[in-house]
Amino acid sequence: MNNIKKIIKEKRIRQTEICEALEINESVLSLIISGKRKPNQKRLRALAKYLKVSIKDLYPNVEIKRINYYYI
Repeated sequence: MNNIKKIIKEKRIRQTEICEALEINESVLSLIISGKRKPNQKRLRALAKYLKVSIKDLYPNVEIKRINYYYI
């Protein structure tokens, strides 16, 4: 489970804006938000940076197994 949709709504950011900034397709972002697809490490960091939140805010149950690698 993730908090991406909640955070986007709170910050009043459109999904199209995020897609343009991260250079990803809207369908990819939609799948990530719905939990049907897991973002890779690069996208996960970029999304957190764009939203100005930590990865732990996006995925509260994230477990860090190695430095700078996040397992969802």
